[in-house]
Amino acid sequence: MEEPLVTLKLNERCTRAMYDAVEYALNKWAGETDLDQEQLIALKYQLQACVFEFNFDVHSDELE
Repeated sequence: MEEPLVTLKLNERCTRAMYDAVEYALNKWAGETDLDQEQLIALKYQLQACVFEFNFDVHSDELE
């Protein structure tokens, strides 16, 4: 059986807030299950990529 998936549309502010929350959770990791930590690490990389996209979009607009 496939895992259920959810698609989110996030603005820049929400994306940055979620990234900061995930980073905080990883920095304060209390040793819960490894699976949770692996999922948070994967989510952090995805959110970081989104932040880079926002940064790139803002800077590319400035060059025009």
